[in-house]
Amino acid sequence: MKKVLFLLVATLMLTYVGISSALAQEAAPAAEKPKAAAVKSETLSGTLQTVVVDKKVVVVAGSNGIPYNFKVTGATKIKVGGSKAKLAELSGATGKPISVKFLPEKRAGNLAQSIEVQ
Repeated sequence: MKKVLFLLVATLMLTYVGISSALAQEAAPAAEKPKAAAVKSETLSGTLQTVVVDKKVVVVAGSNGIPYNFKVTGATKIKVGGSKAKLAELSGATGKPISVKFLPEKRAGNLAQSIEVQ
C-alpha cells in the first residue's frame, strides 16, 4: 500500500513539474520577441515631376535624374513657399525644387512624412 501511495504522489509531483515547466517555456518566447528595427527617415532633394492626386503619389526626380515615387498620407505635411498646402496644390509646382522627408518601406513603398517646395 505504501508503494502505491508513494508512486501516486511521485506521479502527481512529476506531472505538476512538467506542466509548470511547459507553461514557463511557452511564456518565455513571447517576452523575448525581437523588436522590429526602427525605420530611419531619409531626405531626398530634387525636382517635382508629377503629382497624381487621386492615387496620392508624388514623383520627384533626384539630382541624378532618377524618378522616385512617394506615397502621401493624411499625416504628410506639405508646404509650398513656406506656407501650408494641400496635395492638389503641388500640381502647379511641377519643375520646381523640392525636398521630401520619407520613410523607406519595402512593402508600402516610400511614405512621405513632409514635402517642401521652395
